[in-house]
Amino acid sequence: MTSHRNPALQHVRRLQQKRTRREERLLVAEGEDVVQSALDRGIAPVMLLVDEERTPADDPRVVATTGLAERYALSTRLMGGVSTLAQPPRIIGVFAQPGPHHFRTVAMPPALGVYLAGVADPGNVGTLIRTCAALGADWLALGPGSADAAHPRAVRAAMGATFALPVLEGVSPADLATRQGFRVVAAVAHGGAAPWDVDLTVPTVLALGAERAGLDPVMDALRESLEVVEVTIPQGEGAESLNVAAAGAALLAERVRQSSRMPRS
Repeated sequence: MTSHRNPALQHVRRLQQKRTRREERLLVAEGEDVVQSALDRGIAPVMLLVDEERTPADDPRVVATTGLAERYALSTRLMGGVSTLAQPPRIIGVFAQPGPHHFRTVAMPPALGVYLAGVADPGNVGTLIRTCAALGADWLALGPGSADAAHPRAVRAAMGATFALPVLEGVSPADLATRQGFRVVAAVAHGGAAPWDVDLTVPTVLALGAERAGLDPVMDALRESLEVVEVTIPQGEGAESLNVAAAGAALLAERVRQSSRMPRS
């Protein structure tokens, strides 16, 4: 492949647009680790771009995709033109998006679900997907104003967890309220109980909001028909609020700690 006008490269660039990703149900995975994570789960790419200048012929991703119809070798320059990263990766894969997932296809009520409202940064969404997969959440649901989990930055930040954790899209508070058997633990900046004073081992949906508005835009809707318990992570005096991905990690880790202290039958 020698031209940036090649239809395959133009296709990958179009997948940087949410509309194209939604219509085609495809995502772009940038980097060897993310591609390898999909391959390890038996998920074959639709297309693979390989930097021929930096990737040996015996690279495991190259070997695993022998016979793939749309596998292209290209220069580092062309790889840089299609990548969203400052330093282009050696390998980019195009994969079918997992799902779509719905409440009827995931654990409900969950032992632990995570609900994001207004988390607009793709990097935070991806990091939370990775954290949820690592710390035992059953699923993550994207509420109003949250970034697309298939955004290239979200896929990169998730480091392969995109292919492991069910992600539900477009879930409103009213949608969540149609389900029963769990309570909502809402992370708020001030005034909530300390995490260790809240039982996180019962069926729970952990709600996390945008760093400025928090959960205020959805809190009334959540309270209409769901039990909501507010929780606040204590911080040092004068400290700014935690990044939403850091707050989510702290609360998920607290749930793991509580679960590890439960009596074993």
